[in-house]
Amino acid sequence: MEENNYEEMMNQAAITDSTQKNAAETMRYYLEEQEKGIVNVQLEVDSIKSDIYHLLRQDVYEVGEGGVGDWKEIKDSKQRTLSDWGVDRIMQIIHFYVNKNTLLSNFSEDQINRIMLKFVKELNDLVLLKYQTLFKQTNFEECKEIILNRIDEHKKMKMFSMEILGKIADEKKIHKDLLEEMERNLEKEMNKVREEQRKEKLREYGLIIAQLEVMVYSTLNRAFRGEERGSIRRHTTISELIGNRPSQSPQKQGGIFPWSKS
Repeated sequence: MEENNYEEMMNQAAITDSTQKNAAETMRYYLEEQEKGIVNVQLEVDSIKSDIYHLLRQDVYEVGEGGVGDWKEIKDSKQRTLSDWGVDRIMQIIHFYVNKNTLLSNFSEDQINRIMLKFVKELNDLVLLKYQTLFKQTNFEECKEIILNRIDEHKKMKMFSMEILGKIADEKKIHKDLLEEMERNLEKEMNKVREEQRKEKLREYGLIIAQLEVMVYSTLNRAFRGEERGSIRRHTTISELIGNRPSQSPQKQGGIFPWSKS
């Protein structure tokens, strides 16, 4: 009988030991995967750069059915400030500053200030030297629409003026006269519209710089004194301590063998 009890207890001990090992391995795998997930989230910068890209294009973020949001292209292309080339060129600069290597760096306050100064200087130089291609140019169709709208406004003003004077306004004649007047200066008016639109877009430059400066400065600050990699290291250490902690199974006092009690 004692021999049977001994074999039964040994079998139970083997099963318990195997269960504990499997549980420990499962826990270690879970902690490793959880650690990878947290590290990837901490170092993920693609969503930041995606937001910058859409903001530069002045896309609109719309929330659809089910609360799912997505970026939609701006409906009125005339409202766009930067050209496609301008957006791509600025994004090249952003890629250089906003990346995993930057997050895992170790910068002092003086280094961050110097990097920010260089970043802003690069953007200013880019605008100064290539503003004609950096900002979106008003194309022929857009100029045409603007000019026709102006003619319509002039016609309304002319008719209103004649109405005040008590004169009978011939809308067709007024429209024809305005078109003939515009025909003589059409090329000049086209160039004037393009220049006005360019100046209007240049006024957006200060806001664009301010937004990009905040984005880059926030990224660099995460690398202040190696804080980002320090945070990852601390989390890894805690995970290792938890994963290496020996598991304990509820056992009776004296071990698995009841006769070993003193």
